[in-house]
Amino acid sequence: MLQKNRLLPAIFILLFALACYFPLFLHLDHMSVRLWDEARRAVNAFEMAHDGNLLVTHYNGQPEMWGTKPPLLIWCQAFFMKIIGYNEVALRLPSALAALATVVLLVLFSWKVLKRPLAGFLAGLVLLTTKGYVVHGHVARSGDFDSLLTLWETGYLLSFFTFLCQTDFAKKRKWLYITAGFIALAGLTKGVAGFFFLPGIALFFVLHGLFSEGGKTQLAGFFRWKHTWLALLVAVVPVAAFYLLREVCNPGYLAAVQQNELGGRYLVPQFMHEHPWWHYFKELWELQFRDWLPFLPLGLLVGFWEKGRLRTCTALLLLHSVAFFCVVSSSQTRIVWYMAPVYPSLALLVGIGFERLVRSAGMALSRSPGGQLAVLAAFVFGMFFVPYHYIIKRVYQEQHPARDWHEVKYRDFMRKTKDVKDYAIVHQFYNSHVVFYANVFNEKGYQIRHQALQDFDFKKFEFGKGPLDFPPGDTLMVCETAVFEKLNAVYKYETLRKWEGCKLLKITARRAEPAPSD
Repeated sequence: MLQKNRLLPAIFILLFALACYFPLFLHLDHMSVRLWDEARRAVNAFEMAHDGNLLVTHYNGQPEMWGTKPPLLIWCQAFFMKIIGYNEVALRLPSALAALATVVLLVLFSWKVLKRPLAGFLAGLVLLTTKGYVVHGHVARSGDFDSLLTLWETGYLLSFFTFLCQTDFAKKRKWLYITAGFIALAGLTKGVAGFFFLPGIALFFVLHGLFSEGGKTQLAGFFRWKHTWLALLVAVVPVAAFYLLREVCNPGYLAAVQQNELGGRYLVPQFMHEHPWWHYFKELWELQFRDWLPFLPLGLLVGFWEKGRLRTCTALLLLHSVAFFCVVSSSQTRIVWYMAPVYPSLALLVGIGFERLVRSAGMALSRSPGGQLAVLAAFVFGMFFVPYHYIIKRVYQEQHPARDWHEVKYRDFMRKTKDVKDYAIVHQFYNSHVVFYANVFNEKGYQIRHQALQDFDFKKFEFGKGPLDFPPGDTLMVCETAVFEKLNAVYKYETLRKWEGCKLLKITARRAEPAPSD
């Protein structure tokens, strides 16, 4: 439909690029770093940018033994911190760029392999308006692993299908090695999670070989082909080499990986992530993919109705998606962002259905390119305006969850008191948000210390003792009610500044301890 007018593709691509910009890049630095994972990655990247140790990530000067994933994401974040500074954009830009690249992958795959470019563009719009992909705090706009992981896993899924479609030996070999390269990158991004697409791909490959014409011969030949095994080395050796080198430089690392990534999370549910096995399907239906899930049957119907590549691709997308959900649902720890890698596959299935619907309506209603463009514009506006508007509104007004606000006020209060350069932040629990921003400010010549009442290892501290022993004249920053209650019991102080429940205060005296009773 679009190919009949030479200007339309260029205009369409320009509008599509603008449509990509706002969900992925608008206000990327508006929110301060989120608690837990994103803030921990921020500290890892900050310290890597400083110490130059590309193999062993660090947290507070010690080897990172809690976030034990390989360092590809941290490399990217540290690189951008070196280029554009220690800020939220540098932290989140790798994820936003990975999300953009994932959308481009869908377009190029549909254009070059399926020969249906419109399906790719529509699939891209579906992905850009998927709540679980864009506005959830761990994927496209977050300094966390899942957007980059999604790019690589989508890459090796689509590359493998492209490999299957080749008849020329040289091209087949090329796409096999491209697939292996994507697998290696996925493994270097999130360890074992980078291989979660492989069971579905392997199952599809075996079934395709058993039931397609000449498939058994191709299946047997694949395992006798030397490039199969060389590609396997390309996929496995970089990941294995990293783990072994990290263990040599940081003894005990592999034991931590076993606990954190294999036996620990997979066999024992993490706190607050204890959900029934159908949790992911419930999330898809109720929130994360709710706008587009009703259209998934249309994509499947169109895909299986067609013959050739489209039918084969539909079978792969469906089978691998089901297998992926089986893999992640079998884990005892079920976290909503773990299903992020499957969103591009679901979006492509929906895009296939939408493409057929638009093409049929356009041909039925008008023979002219202008009329067909009007049909496409009406469809895009009618189908995507509401979900796109929702996404942009959420992005523009992005906020921390109310439950976290008392622990993530520190960046904003630190900026409001930037004329004060020497103070200690006292917070209630382990808080990487505070650690990151203290590091950022100290990089500019500040002298900011930080101390939790209870640290990551559950060790407790009391005011008036050890690191919480403050002489008169010391300046403190406090934002949490529980900290004020314990501070008031030990110290007298005067308030220098206050904002949103936060206070910058100066210790004036220590309260007299009650006399011991007889």
